Parts: sequence; C-alpha cells; structure tokens
Amino acid sequence: MGSAVIHDDLELYLTERLRADLAARPEPYCQGFTVSNKWPDPVESRPDRLLVIRDDSGPSTSFITADRSVGFTLLLPDEQDANAAARMVLALATQVPGLEPGNPVAIVRSTNGPYAVTEQAPGFRRYLTVTYGVAGRAL
Repeated sequence: MGSAVIHDDLELYLTERLRADLAARPEPYCQGFTVSNKWPDPVESRPDRLLVIRDDSGPSTSFITADRSVGFTLLLPDEQDANAAARMVLALATQVPGLEPGNPVAIVRSTNGPYAVTEQAPGFRRYLTVTYGVAGRAL
C-alpha cells in the first residue's frame, strides 16, 4: 500500500513569499503593496497598491507532482509604476523554485504577460500568469 500525497497551499506560500520579496526591493514602485489571494470588498476599500495571487490549479503530472497555473493581478494608481511593478513581479515569481523547507515549487514551466487589462475603477491593472511544477509530500 502506497502513501497518500498532499500538495501544500500554493496561494498561501506565494502570497507570503511575494509580500516579503516586494518589501525587500529598493524600488519605490515595489513599496506599500497589499498582497492577498482575495479582492477587497467593497471596491472602494481597495488599497492603492494591490497584488492578488490566484491559484487556478492544473493537471497532475505524476503520483507526486502537478502543474499549477497561477494568476497575478496588480492594481496601481500610476501607469508607469503598474508596468514596472508587473515586470518586477514576473521576475520575482520566476525565482520561486527552490529546495528550502516549505517551498513546494520545483520548476517554472511557462510565463505569460504581463499585459494591461481594462480597469473599470480608477487605477491601472496588469495581469500575468506563471505555470509552476510543484511537488507534493507524503502524508
């Protein structure tokens, strides 16, 4: 009889990781971000600098591995800052794979974006995706 495999909460890991990674950057456009896996409700309560990370799941690739498509949505009040911050988030998101304890990400399979998304509320929205290969752990 084999072991059951569980995959860790990738959204939680990426939210904590990107929050710390952005705060550690010296660029002004990286400072003051709210990083979450949910959009604030109501819309009027949105912070000026917001990064929402959403795990859209994906296929299992073996008994212990899977691919996970993750969406990163940024919302900033300034267009140039939105563009720069989106490029920075992509750069940081591609540096996630590693062997440190608690990191489920083994490889970056692909990226898409960043690109502009029409925003109905004030601000500039940018979106990008990263597909990660993740490894589960035995229960």
